[in-house]
Amino acid sequence: MTRILTYPMPDELYLPTRTLGKTSTQEYIGPDSLWLYLNEDGRIINSFTADELPPAESRGLDETVVEFVPETDEDYIKIMILYSHWTPKEYEVSVGPADDPNIVVTDPTDIIMIFDEVQIVEDYTAPLQFRDYERYKNRSDDFIRSVRDGMLLESDGRVAPDMPEDVKQAWLTYRQKLRDFPVTYAAVPNWLVRFPLSPDQQAVGDVEFEDEAIDIIMIADRTAEDQAAIDQLPDGCD
Repeated sequence: MTRILTYPMPDELYLPTRTLGKTSTQEYIGPDSLWLYLNEDGRIINSFTADELPPAESRGLDETVVEFVPETDEDYIKIMILYSHWTPKEYEVSVGPADDPNIVVTDPTDIIMIFDEVQIVEDYTAPLQFRDYERYKNRSDDFIRSVRDGMLLESDGRVAPDMPEDVKQAWLTYRQKLRDFPVTYAAVPNWLVRFPLSPDQQAVGDVEFEDEAIDIIMIADRTAEDQAAIDQLPDGCD
């Protein structure tokens, strides 16, 4: 069945606040109901459509099976997240200096990015909650710095006096970018930063954009609707 779902959004992706009254819509394409296998605490162990439902004898002794029949948009959102049979848009997003690699970000207005799947699994009867930054995207300053330090350590010894000048300069530039990283990315949220590509990685190509199974909307191809979605991201990216 299909249905147009309307749902609230936080003021900004991963913020808990909703003072701006933002909403979005998304088409529901999925089953009329979902059968849930629950443990003794009411936590979802597994879920099936009616056609996929295993025989009763395969059920564990401590498992309960209930049919979740949606009535409200919130119910349909829960089933949509549990069923997970759709592909969100993926966007190219620019962060940091212009000559640094861009990143790929899932549509920040998509249902899967807005609502907390773990909370639904824990108690599907509870009201929906926004995704929590601490649970999903917690990358501290210390973590970023430790990764940067590891990359510097790993690239030690890659510069030799007798190597071709262009190869030497590529490694020197890369290592300088790593040293400057805390400053050049100071305005970018930690969960959005992407580290520079080493000369070895550059020679292979940017694998972030080479997965043919993912249709990435590039910056140059964005529509007004795409830009409105990107605006849900925090400052520090474009």
